[in-house]
Amino acid sequence: MDFDIAHLLRADPETVADALLDEKFQASLSDVGALREREVLSQKASNNGAVIRRIRCVLGIDLGAAAKFLGGAEPAWIEEAHWDPDSMRWSWTILPEVAEELLESRGTIDIEPDGDGAVRRVRGVVKVKVPIYGSKVEGHIIKGITAAYDEEADRLHDWLDG
Repeated sequence: MDFDIAHLLRADPETVADALLDEKFQASLSDVGALREREVLSQKASNNGAVIRRIRCVLGIDLGAAAKFLGGAEPAWIEEAHWDPDSMRWSWTILPEVAEELLESRGTIDIEPDGDGAVRRVRGVVKVKVPIYGSKVEGHIIKGITAAYDEEADRLHDWLDG
């Protein structure tokens, strides 16, 4: 299932990019959305400004009947994201810690100019390979992703204003 989320921000694209790359801002997102845990494991920059960041997330919601497919393990994953400063784009992939054969998710985050501000556009796909429940779980995941990015955008506004 595809998704597309956009947020208008009151800062130029470079300022937005700097905030999203700021490790203190990232640390402030430890409880964003429905996550019980969110920790930046690493963020490594190269000489050309490219960045590779790895974030571990643990979902903090009841998965209902779909939980049985995790075998009692907590729904956790690593998000691996690559920042290209020339295109102002993050490319990300989700690496599930459990039942990796059942979930596929990847996408991009673009920061584009919009008047005096910027638009952060998150596009991606979530695919849950579970009979009967798959599309329903995909919908729940996308709802959670949207809520988390909405909350992150609110925090980003506050960060940029502060």
